[in-house]
Amino acid sequence: MHTVLEGQKLLIKVACTKDSAALSRLGKETFEETYASYNNQASFKKYIKASFSKDATLKQLEDAGNFFLLAQLNKKSIGYAKLRENNKPFHDKTINAVELERIYVLKDYQGEGVGKNLLEDCLAFAKLRKYPVMWLGVWEQNLSALKFYQRQGFVVFGSHKFDLGGEEQNDYLMKKDM
Repeated sequence: MHTVLEGQKLLIKVACTKDSAALSRLGKETFEETYASYNNQASFKKYIKASFSKDATLKQLEDAGNFFLLAQLNKKSIGYAKLRENNKPFHDKTINAVELERIYVLKDYQGEGVGKNLLEDCLAFAKLRKYPVMWLGVWEQNLSALKFYQRQGFVVFGSHKFDLGGEEQNDYLMKKDM
C-alpha cells in the first residue's frame, strides 16, 4: 500500500476477471474525461465500445500477455494500469520490451500520486520479469501525460499512428531503460 491523499491509503492490487466491470467503467470514464472534447463523437464512441466494453475488458483480462493493476482508495476503484508483454514497436523485434498500454486515473484523483504509484508498480513488475525496456504510446496533444512520463524518465524515440475508431491520430513512442 502507498500513502496518498492526506494520509489515506491507496491499495494497488493485481486485477483479475472479477474486476472486469470496474476496469470497464474506469476505462470509459477516464478516456471520456481526457479525450471526448478533442474527437469526432462517432469515432470516439466506436473506440470506447470496442476498447472498454465489459466483454472487451474481460477478454483482455483473460489474455495471459496482459497484466492489470487496479488502484483503490477506501474500496473505490479510482485508476488502473495495463501492461502488455506481447507487443513490440521497435524496429529490432529482438528487444525484450514490455508495453505500458494504459495508466488511467479518474480526473478527481490526478496529481495526487496515484499514477506515479501505479507506474512504480509497473516498473517493479518489468524488473521482476527482467524486461530491459518499458515503452508506451501517448497522444502528441496530451501534454500533461507527456510531461508526466518525462518526469518519470521516459524519452521519446519515435511516433506511430493510432486508430481511434477510424480516425487516425499521431502518438509519440516513449521508452525507459530499466
